[in-house]
Amino acid sequence: MGKTFEKYVFSERCCELKAGVDSRNDIFRIAEGKFTKRPDDGKRPFEDMFEKHTDEAYIVTFARGIVESWMVSEPVIEPREILLGIPRPHRAIHEHFSCGLYCDTEPCDYDERLADLAPRMFPMDYSYVSDEGVRLMGREAYTAAESCGLWGTGYLGHTVPGFEKLLRVGIGGIVREIDESMERVDPTDTKKVSFLTACRIIMTGLSDWILFYADAAEKKADAAESERDRAELLAAAENARRVAWDVPTNMYEAAQLTWFYALWDTVDSMGRVDRYLYPFYKGSEDDDYVCAIMMKFWEHGVHCVTVGGVTPEGEDATNELSYLLLQILRTIHCVHPRMSVRVHDKMDPALLDLAVTMWSEGFSDPTVVSDKTVISALTAAGAKIEDARDYTILGCQEIEIPGKSNFGCEDGTFSLAKALELTLNHGCDRLSGVRIAPDYGSVCDFKGFDELWDAYVKTVVYLTEIFIKLCSRAVYLRHVNVSKLVKACTTDSCIERALDMDDGGTVYNYGVIETAGSAAAADALYAVKTLVFEEGKIAPHTLEAALTANFEGYEEVRRMLFEAPKFGNGHEGVDKMARDVLEMFWSEIGKYKTPRGDIYTGACALLTGGNHMGDKTWALPDGNFAGSPLGNTIGPRTGSARSGLTSMLRSVASLPLDKGFGGSACNVLIPRDMMDTEEKRDKISGVIRAYLEGGGQMAQITTATLKDMLDARENPDRHRDLFVRVGGYSARFVVLGDYQQEIIDRYSMYGE
Repeated sequence: MGKTFEKYVFSERCCELKAGVDSRNDIFRIAEGKFTKRPDDGKRPFEDMFEKHTDEAYIVTFARGIVESWMVSEPVIEPREILLGIPRPHRAIHEHFSCGLYCDTEPCDYDERLADLAPRMFPMDYSYVSDEGVRLMGREAYTAAESCGLWGTGYLGHTVPGFEKLLRVGIGGIVREIDESMERVDPTDTKKVSFLTACRIIMTGLSDWILFYADAAEKKADAAESERDRAELLAAAENARRVAWDVPTNMYEAAQLTWFYALWDTVDSMGRVDRYLYPFYKGSEDDDYVCAIMMKFWEHGVHCVTVGGVTPEGEDATNELSYLLLQILRTIHCVHPRMSVRVHDKMDPALLDLAVTMWSEGFSDPTVVSDKTVISALTAAGAKIEDARDYTILGCQEIEIPGKSNFGCEDGTFSLAKALELTLNHGCDRLSGVRIAPDYGSVCDFKGFDELWDAYVKTVVYLTEIFIKLCSRAVYLRHVNVSKLVKACTTDSCIERALDMDDGGTVYNYGVIETAGSAAAADALYAVKTLVFEEGKIAPHTLEAALTANFEGYEEVRRMLFEAPKFGNGHEGVDKMARDVLEMFWSEIGKYKTPRGDIYTGACALLTGGNHMGDKTWALPDGNFAGSPLGNTIGPRTGSARSGLTSMLRSVASLPLDKGFGGSACNVLIPRDMMDTEEKRDKISGVIRAYLEGGGQMAQITTATLKDMLDARENPDRHRDLFVRVGGYSARFVVLGDYQQEIIDRYSMYGE
């Protein structure tokens, strides 16, 4: 483990670069979506294009708007820059991979011009989904269902495009591929012709913009005050010119082209950086360029970088860049970029040792992911083995096959806990009183647990059919709005098929349903099964009254329910219940295909969604009051794990995660004092490896101590670098506000 304890030392130039980023960063702000300030230049590039090109297909004009939005934005080159490029100014109208064209203008800015253009600029809105929900359920029921955790998402979906392909063939190669596809397409097929035309506009526009940036660097070089500044700016300009069309030949060129394209991709997730940049890496002479792109990731909030894992041939993919990327993050000491390490039985153990060392220093990165679990799940779902081996983590711990897939990431969110609440109350939402699901009875009507389980399954099946219809309409909504045009240009088969990513253009098109409340549902079902139907300690009518009263006046009933076995403690009975709940739901959604072409699968990386859905969930028979957090990952409900780390991991590893291959994260608490010696770190490495080899899918780590979090809540200035995991992403504890308590409550796993 010796080398993992040696922190990477930045060169003098990279120290200067880091100082510049430090001066621009606000650590009390989450970095995703950070843009340069909205300009007051009056330029409105998207409106200009839609006003000028009135007879074109929407997708073509949309592409022109994307290019224009970059070309009218003045290049910004910060002092001591190595790589060029920052995000565009944050204009009121801009495009984003989540929704196509996006408008966040204030109502008072929604002037007559924009109002006239809106029907063309925004061809479809969320009413396409919500109107169908109202038709299927009625307005009251649909509104209640959507607000409490049954949401057919409209505007989401990270995807990792083909960075490897871009570096292999260059911008010119992508354009040639588009032209060749255009020759094969029936010229009367306006949809395909328009798609290819739009892709060509994007890629040639990107090339022109790179040259525009090179011109800006040369102009700045002419005004440079020192010979050093002049030389560096001229080198950056020349480097940019070389990749504006041609294939990169060295690390400087590859890093620059990667970053330019990442900017146009809205600074999303970067995939397996250590794989696609490694062919250009010649050793320490290239370290500054690796540092430079990592600092771009850091400053501008890249969602995720993945290292390690296996090659498409099944060999260990770990290389010098795997370590270097982690070590740079270690030196930056921040929550961005988020990083993930793929773990497998052939890997160099030092890579996991480095991850554990970083945790021991207070990091909540990297996440660790099991190649064994993920690859077997992907191949079982139909992916080719060589493609499955190339998977990456992206967004907030979702899974994709870079350059070949569009899993949707978050096609919808379904609360299994809310479905149980409805089952126990005649299909009615206790908060609003509105009936959302059919009336299969209540606690007092079920003669035994089998009847309750049967009613629960029927409720889930009923809701799932409606829910999936809404999710599928949301996929079509994204297709109409062309939400991933820039990504499609480098994604395998989109150009070949001449179809966008939400129209079945990619090789793999699985849907992903974020699944909330599975542990809460399992805990509640098991408590009813044992305390009501098997042991008779709580009468059905008493339980019904206690739930209705949110346990007010029923403290003893709540105590018995709360003390019943809970998922996350290695208890076989309740763990089996959790398996049954997830197996039932994930099998049910697997009966449906997305409009993109492949089946829906499960996932659980909810950000703070488990808190929000808990707010809309009434008291359940697990003893939790109405409004209690459901938990933000696939692990136990907040406050329910009481038997320690290994028991919790054993429970999670027993779940059917092969049917949740969209990305099922698990929050794992390992306080720093459990890793303060080499012997302890070795033990933690062993525990994590056993979890990932034994059925676990991924673990995201929080290393803050309970004492530090409690003090940070009262004295935030003392703990500016206290990092925690939320429900798929890392954040500084002091910026989390109301969500701090949920994270503190997780520490119940260590007992009283």
